[in-house]
Amino acid sequence: MLDKLYGINTELGMSYCMDDEDFYREVLEEYINSSKVDELISLFEAQDWANYRIRIHAVKSTSLTIGAEELSAKALAIENACKNSDADAIKAGHQDCLDMYRKTLDIVANAVK
Repeated sequence: MLDKLYGINTELGMSYCMDDEDFYREVLEEYINSSKVDELISLFEAQDWANYRIRIHAVKSTSLTIGAEELSAKALAIENACKNSDADAIKAGHQDCLDMYRKTLDIVANAVK
């Protein structure tokens, strides 16, 4: 069940969880429950890049922890854009990253039902 999740390297996620499937499931559940979608949208609309950077950093880190490497990389690029005060790069990457984040949340939610 948890060994094949689209877009998620479950082997990597499991390795972060000491190859304990129950622990990995808990991490996945926490990932869903701590969604940053609404905060990211609000901060993006307010162009509050300092706080947006904090939230996108969390998305980057937690996504990597579950094995969502591509999402983590997209979030890292936006985090770096925030560090560099590159509003154009933030704006260019936001929607794609947000869409991938939502899709990842859906995939994880369906897997841990």
